[in-house]
Amino acid sequence: MMMIVCSLIYALSVSVSANLFALVAASLLPLYLLVKRPEILKPLIKLNALNLVMIITLALTWPNLCEGFIAGIIIALRFNMIYIIFSSLVFSEGEAKIYDSLVSLHVPEKLRILFLLTFRGINVMHERLDAALVSLRLRAPELGLVMRFKTFAYVTASVLLQSSSRSDRMTRAIICRGGFDGFSQTESGSLNLHDVVVLAGFVSYSLAIIILNHA
Repeated sequence: MMMIVCSLIYALSVSVSANLFALVAASLLPLYLLVKRPEILKPLIKLNALNLVMIITLALTWPNLCEGFIAGIIIALRFNMIYIIFSSLVFSEGEAKIYDSLVSLHVPEKLRILFLLTFRGINVMHERLDAALVSLRLRAPELGLVMRFKTFAYVTASVLLQSSSRSDRMTRAIICRGGFDGFSQTESGSLNLHDVVVLAGFVSYSLAIIILNHA
């Protein structure tokens, strides 16, 4: 539970920071976690491919090219730091522990079930898309560049349609089994000394970032 709360506090402090000193201070913890968990680097590269598009778009659509570029860089830095924190402290815990934390935070049951179904749906979509792309590469290894984009669009659309149909079936199954009430028997947990210390540390760290931002 504390990891979710601490990550949210950190994310809020970073999202309002634009000062260079505040961003440098906020990057210390993500850099430490990145060194400790280097497997985060691979998905981080994919994230920054999207960030690059965002930076270029902002630079071209901003009234001032330089100001738009700087704004894009700041937003990209925030995305990177928040992603590292959540992937290291929250997502690495697994769906079961995250669900237990949501119960402890008294998140409404429908939102908790939606979270579980969303995670399940993402995993299923990922597996189907990978299988379809492997099949495509084996059956047509020499496609041209334009045809590659077209076939990728067709495969992605097919996976999305299949996922939509699966979501409808899952919804009907939940309704037929009595709805969301009583879906899980997980009980909310209580805070211990370690949780309080971790929370105090994150609050102090986030306050320092906010103070540096307004210094």
